[in-house]
Amino acid sequence: MPIYEYIKKGKTHYKYAFEVKNHDGSRKTIKESGFARKTDCKIAEAIARADWEKGNHINPSTLSFGEYITEWLKNKKDIGDKTRHTNNGHIKNHIVPAIGGIALQKLSFEDIEFLVAEMKKKILPNGKKLADGTIRKVFNLVQTALRAAVKRELILKNPIDKLDKGSKPKPSKPKYDYWSVQEVNDFFGRLEHRLKVLFILAIYTGMRRGEILRLRWKDINFQTRQIRISKSKTDAGERSITTSNFVIKTLTDHFNQVLEDKNKYNDNYIDNQFVVCNHLGIPISSSNFHKFWTRKLEATGARKIRFHDLRHTCASLMFSAGVHPKVVQEMLGHSSIKVTLDMYSHMMPNMQADAATVMENLLNNTVQEDENPPEKE
Repeated sequence: MPIYEYIKKGKTHYKYAFEVKNHDGSRKTIKESGFARKTDCKIAEAIARADWEKGNHINPSTLSFGEYITEWLKNKKDIGDKTRHTNNGHIKNHIVPAIGGIALQKLSFEDIEFLVAEMKKKILPNGKKLADGTIRKVFNLVQTALRAAVKRELILKNPIDKLDKGSKPKPSKPKYDYWSVQEVNDFFGRLEHRLKVLFILAIYTGMRRGEILRLRWKDINFQTRQIRISKSKTDAGERSITTSNFVIKTLTDHFNQVLEDKNKYNDNYIDNQFVVCNHLGIPISSSNFHKFWTRKLEATGARKIRFHDLRHTCASLMFSAGVHPKVVQEMLGHSSIKVTLDMYSHMMPNMQADAATVMENLLNNTVQEDENPPEKE
C-alpha cells in the first residue's frame, strides 16, 4: 500500500499517494497527509481509491469550500428539485461571494461568523434586508455540508462546533394566525362551493391540507364517526379521530353529491374514491391549491390567512372551549404533547388563572369546613 511515514514537529505522521490515469491519458497523483495513525491513513487511502473509481474523488488539500459545497449538493440524493434549486441559489448568491474561495480544510469559525455578518447587512434589490429565515437556512445548509465533510474525513472537525451559541442565527419564532368564532361563522355563511367539506374538515378536525386531499371514502366510518388519517412525513403516524355529527352529515351530503356526479358523467368519471375531487373525480392539484384558497377568501371577504392557519384555528377553538391539551395533541397528530404545548401555549393564557381559581375554591372550602366543626351534643 502507498502509505508513507514522515516526521513533523517531532511526531510521526502518515500520508498516502497514488497515481491515476485520466480519461485523456494524462496522469495525476492523489494524495493526502496529516494522519496521526497509520490505520486511519490506510482507510482514507482506500476511500480515495473507491471515490476515484466512481468518478467522485475530491482532493481536500486543494479544494475550496465553494467547490466542495457545490459538488456536495450536486451529488446529494435526498432532496427535491425545488429545494435543490433554492440551495443552489443560496450557494451562488450568499455562500460563494463570502467564503467560497477559502480552502475547505482552512475554513474557520471566524469565516462562518463573517458569512452570517455579511448576510445580515446585505440589502436586496427591493431595498429590504435579507430575511432572518433565509439567513438561518443558508447557515443550516453550510452546517449540513460541513457535517458531511467530517463524515467523509475531508476535514477533521466542523468549524461551526466552535461557534458561540449567540453567534448562530436564531430560529425565528413561527407566527400562528387563526380566525375567531365570528370569523369562522362569517366565512361559512358566505361560502358557496361544492367542496365546502374541504374547509369543514380543516376547521372542525384540524386535518392538514395533504391529509384532506389524500382522504378516501374507505377512511371514513359513518357509524362510529371516525376518520382514519393515513401517515405522512410530518405526522406522528396513522391515527383515527372521532368527529361530530355535523361533520358526518356534511360528509354524507357530499358523498351523495359525488354519486350524482358519477352517474351524470358516467364513463368520463374517474373513480379514485377521493373525498375531495372535481365533478369528474379528479383530485385537486396541490400546486394550484394556493390560488384556489385565495379565490375562496376573496369570494367570502374573509380576513386573509393561510389555509394551514385553519388548523391553528381548530386548535384555538378547542383550547378556548377547555379541551385538554392531550386531546388536542392526539387530534392534530403531533408527535408529543410537548410539541402541542410549545406551539400553542400562547393560546392558553387563562389556563393558569383557571387552575388558580380551582385551587382557591377547593382549599378555601376545605378550610371553611374545618373552621366550623360540628357541635358536640
